[in-house]
Amino acid sequence: MQTKIFLGYLGFLPFTAFTILPWILGETYEEISFQLLVVYGGVIISFLSGIIWGLNSYKPKDLILSISFSISGFFAVLLAYINLAYSMGFLIVLFSLFYNFESHLNPEFEEENYLKLRRNLTTGVCGCYMFSIVIWIY
Repeated sequence: MQTKIFLGYLGFLPFTAFTILPWILGETYEEISFQLLVVYGGVIISFLSGIIWGLNSYKPKDLILSISFSISGFFAVLLAYINLAYSMGFLIVLFSLFYNFESHLNPEFEEENYLKLRRNLTTGVCGCYMFSIVIWIY
């Protein structure tokens, strides 16, 4: 469990970095930083939904929903080329919905440490996107 906790928080660092990078490097890097934030989020939501495939869930509905999250992560990346704020908002919804979806399927959610890890990471990621949307709009 310690390895999962360490890797989980390590995987959160890019979300944080891409969110605060415009403050450190200046507004010149704002758009590219937020685009990378969206791409990284799309990759992570696809990775997380792939975990469902490895669970012993043979319900077709669960697998179809899992694949839908993967495809939605790709759609979020494409949406970033049209409207970056909408793309980040869409990822907030995806990460929140996926947390709820996974909590009903993944037996590891019964372990308090894993539940806390996933809750903290989902909240932190959504917070990064909300903060980035505010910066991007203003």
